Order: sequence, then structure tokens, then C-alpha cells
Amino acid sequence: MKRLSILAVVALFFAISSVASAQEKMKVDDWQAQITTLTAQRDSLKNVLDQLNTDVANLKNQSTGLDQQYQSEWQKYLGMLGTTEDAFKAYGLTLQNLTSQINNYMQMSDQDLCANRATVEAMASSIDSMKASKLALASEYYDQVQSLTNNYGQLKARLANCTAAAKTYTVGTWARNRDCLWNISKKKTIYDDPWKWPKIYVANRDKIKNPDLIYPREVLTIPENAPLSDKERAAARAYYAKKARMSGTSAQPSK
Repeated sequence: MKRLSILAVVALFFAISSVASAQEKMKVDDWQAQITTLTAQRDSLKNVLDQLNTDVANLKNQSTGLDQQYQSEWQKYLGMLGTTEDAFKAYGLTLQNLTSQINNYMQMSDQDLCANRATVEAMASSIDSMKASKLALASEYYDQVQSLTNNYGQLKARLANCTAAAKTYTVGTWARNRDCLWNISKKKTIYDDPWKWPKIYVANRDKIKNPDLIYPREVLTIPENAPLSDKERAAARAYYAKKARMSGTSAQPSK
């Protein structure tokens, strides 16, 4: 009986060993299969990578060729415009700067624009220079130059409606300043000509009812220095005629 037990144990041992050996063989086969699959995938990816590297190298060569072709055509283009690359870029920067300035002025109110009239008008020479350049015909700049010109034309139209800021004079006392229309007109800072007093008179008819009567602290509008207008000469004749009637002398005093 004991002998049978030993045989059974030995048989069981061999059975277990066979199963373990079979399982171990299956693991090795699976591993080898996975290795074979991964190796095939690696080789396939390597072939793809090699093809991609070849394509990249070809594209680089094409890009280099296109760059060289572009530079050749670019130099021909600059030659047609009679300029250099640096001058071409400088023109663009100047155009951009002028456009920015014009846009800023276009956004101003009429009052602010008129206050900057001298600066805006001084830009005319720069804009004329930009228009006269061959670069104004370049496709990169043509539309910008046209837009700049049109916008500046609009600014000039608005500036045409500006009125010059009125000059004023505050009347002093007769005792201290000897202020009358004749003496005010005679001042070098006014007209440097006393015979132009009618200009002040006509411009201030709302304040001055009698040319012989002006009052301290009155603020008089002083028109621009110019020859007497018909209206101003008529006012002077009427004044002298009235004086003549009152004094019995000639209507027009000698100068």
C-alpha cells in the first residue's frame, strides 16, 4: 500500500512537471511571436522614416531653388523700379508713418484740425514726394499711396473752411494809452497805418456806435491787415461827411 502511494506521488509529480513545461513553452512561443511582430513593425516604421527623410531632403532642395528664383526675380523687380532693397523698405516705413499721421488728423474735430493747420499743410511736400517716386507704382504701395492722397485731399477741403483766429485788442484809457481807433490802427502791432481805422470800426459795429467813442476794457476784434474793403471805405466816407456837415468843411480829409 505504501508502495502504491509512492508511485502515485511520483506520477502526480511528472504530471505537474509536464503541465508546467507545456505552459512555459507556450510563454516562450508567445514572446517570440511578439518579438517577431514588433521587429516587423520597427522595420516598417524605419522604411517610412527613411522615405520621409528623403522627402524632406527633396523639399529642402526645392525650397532652396525657389528661394534663389525668388531673389533673382526680386532683384529684377527692384531694378525696374530703379531702387534698392533698403530704399524700398525705407519708402514703406515713410508711407506707413504718413498714413498714420493723416489718419490721426482725420479723426480730429474741425476745431482741432484748424488748430493744427500749419502742420497739416506742411505735409504736402512729403506727400508730393511720395507720389512722384517710382515706388508709388509698386503693387505693394500703389493702393496705399492712392488712399493717402485721397485722405489728404479731404483734410485740405476741411482746412479750406477754417477761419483765421480773430485777433483782438483791449482798449486802454485815453489818459494813459491815448487809445482811439486812429491811434490803435497806427500801432505797429495792429496795422502801422492810422488810415485803416475803418477796418476796426466796421468789424466792431456791435460795440462801436460812434467811431469817436470807444471805452476802456472793450475787447475789439482786429481784422487781418489788408486794403480797405468797399464797405469799410463807405463807412469812412459816411463818417467824414458827417464830420464835414458838423464843421462846415470838406467831406474827405487829406491824407
